[in-house]
Amino acid sequence: KAINDEKALQHQLKQLTRTERTHRLCTRGGMLESFLQEPELLTDDDVMLLLKLIFHRQDTQELLKKLLEREKPETP
Repeated sequence: KAINDEKALQHQLKQLTRTERTHRLCTRGGMLESFLQEPELLTDDDVMLLLKLIFHRQDTQELLKKLLEREKPETP
């Protein structure tokens, strides 16, 4: 019974993680589309090219690094 309970809990955790990821992807995809003019006219390759150009900029890299450092817990 304990093994079955553990398997059920692991399945529940995977489901929650999947749901959380799906929500994050939909939310952030919506955020991206809000900045695109006529997003339905752009291909996936167009959007990927745009993102590559934006994220390879030095100022974008620096800002991303600062944002990630802000979110890390401080080490004692």
